[in-house]
Amino acid sequence: MTLALSQSWLEIEKALGQRPQFFGDALAMREQYKSLSNQINASNKRSASLNIEDISITENLAARIYTPATRDERPLPVGVYFHGGGWCCGDVDTEDSFCQSVAEGLPCIIISVEYRRAPEHKSPALLQDVLEGWTWAFNNASTFNGDAARYFAIGQSAGGHLALALANMLVALGRKAEIRGVAALAPITTHPAHIPSKYVEKYKSFNDFAEAPLNTAYAMETFFDSVGASPADPDFFIINSEHLHDFPATYIVVCDIDPIRDDGLVMHSALNEAGVPTKLNHYIGLPHVFWALDCKPPSGNFLGDVLEGINFLMNK
Repeated sequence: MTLALSQSWLEIEKALGQRPQFFGDALAMREQYKSLSNQINASNKRSASLNIEDISITENLAARIYTPATRDERPLPVGVYFHGGGWCCGDVDTEDSFCQSVAEGLPCIIISVEYRRAPEHKSPALLQDVLEGWTWAFNNASTFNGDAARYFAIGQSAGGHLALALANMLVALGRKAEIRGVAALAPITTHPAHIPSKYVEKYKSFNDFAEAPLNTAYAMETFFDSVGASPADPDFFIINSEHLHDFPATYIVVCDIDPIRDDGLVMHSALNEAGVPTKLNHYIGLPHVFWALDCKPPSGNFLGDVLEGINFLMNK
């Protein structure tokens, strides 16, 4: 089908000289993803208003901490961040600029967790890392002037999935009090082979936008195969969770021209039906994580929208 992409996105493609998509197996995609990320981030600079530190949580788990350089006497909110990349690609470097922008703009402390990736590490390895990273961050709140009452999980694409999966684990473990909210930006929430029956008629995007920019049905199928989670696993594909009614407040970003558009829309519906406070931003005519290439939404300020979404979480 013809993709009704916005003019602002088409200008990005013109400047690139191509429509960015990823091909091959997961490891080939990792290299392509890294190359595009390096191109995007080539001119990025470290903010002078932040202290940025790489730390080791355990022998096998690392993180990057972004702390406003001007220390407020009042403890700051803390966002535990998970990068995107289909569970196979990306690292703390690829979304370094975005983490800086959120930490500086809110302001807050961001702890970006370097979780293990597929295909080398199948599920549940990355879920274990996500929980371990969160637990360390929460238990060390006083170390970096973090407010233990204002912790939130945040991530984009596969990282948005991990933020939701973390909330699900915390609820299941009786630790809901630790998490104020979830900011899930263009998240993966379901497997197209196992959509809950009540949402089947609403889930059209995987086929409708199979050849979209930045994310394709082929890429998603490769990522699903690589991570190795069962399509019916309620701990991984969170639309199947039995804990949705206990979820914290959730902010969801949906990209319109995206195979996983309906993941976000269906998740928003499910949480609403469960009585969870939610906020949704749906960007018409724009592809998966369009903001990574500095494409402007109609509002003109994607970061401002995200900061508003996080403030929604903090006020619930």
